[in-house]
Amino acid sequence: MRTNLDYLRSGYRELSTRRLHLVDMPTHLGLAHVPLDGIGCTFTLVKASVHRDGVTFPTAVFENQVETEGLAKVAKRAGFEVVGVPGLLVFHAQNH
Repeated sequence: MRTNLDYLRSGYRELSTRRLHLVDMPTHLGLAHVPLDGIGCTFTLVKASVHRDGVTFPTAVFENQVETEGLAKVAKRAGFEVVGVPGLLVFHAQNH
């Protein structure tokens, strides 16, 4: 029987996966992009052609992943490359 930890184990720092996180990568090395296993984020850039080819957020758990992590798995399964841009900083607007 599977538990929630089987599906979400890579999303919590308390459950070490020994994977590098994009947020921990240096931004000053001029890295254009780095390959990623998955994406867990609040901001995602997806080329329109990826969606046109049928890649969408999974509506159920996909390869033990949900939400953006699941999207990365779907995209990789469809033959797309999943990358991160360490030098791209995203700021959230302040609500006043």
